[in-house]
Amino acid sequence: MAKKKTLKQQDFQKKKLKVGKAKQGPSNLTDTSFVAKTILLPNQTKLSSAERSSGTRKSGQQELEQSVIKRLSLCKHHSAITRKETLVHFKQQVPKIAHSGCMTQIMHACYPMMCDDDRQVREALLEMIDEVGQYNCDVLRLNCRAFVLFLSSAMTHILSPVQRDCGKFLACGLKYFADELTRNSWIKLLRGMFGVLGWPLKAESPERNGNGNNGNRQPKKSVSMAISSASVVNMNSARAKHARAINIDALHLLIKCGCLELVMRDDPQPDEHSAAAHNKYLIPECPQPYEHLKIFAREIQDLDDINQSASSLQDLVSVSFQDASSRRKVVLHYFYDDIMSQVATLIADGGESGKSANSLKLLMDEVQVRESESEQQV
Repeated sequence: MAKKKTLKQQDFQKKKLKVGKAKQGPSNLTDTSFVAKTILLPNQTKLSSAERSSGTRKSGQQELEQSVIKRLSLCKHHSAITRKETLVHFKQQVPKIAHSGCMTQIMHACYPMMCDDDRQVREALLEMIDEVGQYNCDVLRLNCRAFVLFLSSAMTHILSPVQRDCGKFLACGLKYFADELTRNSWIKLLRGMFGVLGWPLKAESPERNGNGNNGNRQPKKSVSMAISSASVVNMNSARAKHARAINIDALHLLIKCGCLELVMRDDPQPDEHSAAAHNKYLIPECPQPYEHLKIFAREIQDLDDINQSASSLQDLVSVSFQDASSRRKVVLHYFYDDIMSQVATLIADGGESGKSANSLKLLMDEVQVRESESEQQV
């Protein structure tokens, strides 16, 4: 019994440490000082790719794609410097990964930074989108809906600096995929640019009587499309005036691409001998073989259909305008008067905005002439 007591007491006794000697470890201590060069796993073949299973290393292209994908989380970093450096890194890698499958993930992770509150981050994003368009504009075409989604969010942003840069992103998008933007988001982009410029929009909406039939139309009501405190027009700084001119140029380019079917490319102009071959009898630049089925879009063919089927301009946001004629009719019916009234004031003020406004005025006159000519041909 005395021996058992002494053994139990040894467990609770604290050993005295001797100077210059290390502390003695417990008797059941496991030595972990070894270093394993390889670890054998039972499911190792499932974790490795086909190339590694055959004993070869992964290609440099795959390693590059994986390293880029690992950096996608940095797009949501709290530091603006980190977000900017991430976009700069993506821009540098675009020539190597422009045709890889990870580009969709990159664009979906970067597009939300259109609404970033830091100006340098937005500039880096604009440069990256332009770089992607130069090497593979099909990536931008495939992600057109995500582009329009976040561009619309930036157009209605509460911060005025974010609104000012919308024209730059729109001009960059029109440079590489103007046809997709004008066909699918025509009304949305026009209303958004009116909001960025702070121009009031007079939308004609037919009022209905109590019997449910269309009654007499009420006069046009002025509806402001932007917050007055955040409007670019109400700000007198030099940067705001320069941004207003850029946004007017972006609106000019949008209407030109949509109403005149401008093709943004560097192809040489056709010679004079081929001028007799009208575009009506040639293969279109952007053919749509399944357009006649009307599966994915609602279309309008005449201005009377617009007045009968759409109660307001808001109802036309979801309508797809597949031809330039319908886009011209909508612009002349809903936006022409408002644009001309705002442009006249800017031309009188002069300056950089006055020059851009004068170009927009000439374009609207050209659109009106083009529409009258098309009606005479019909």
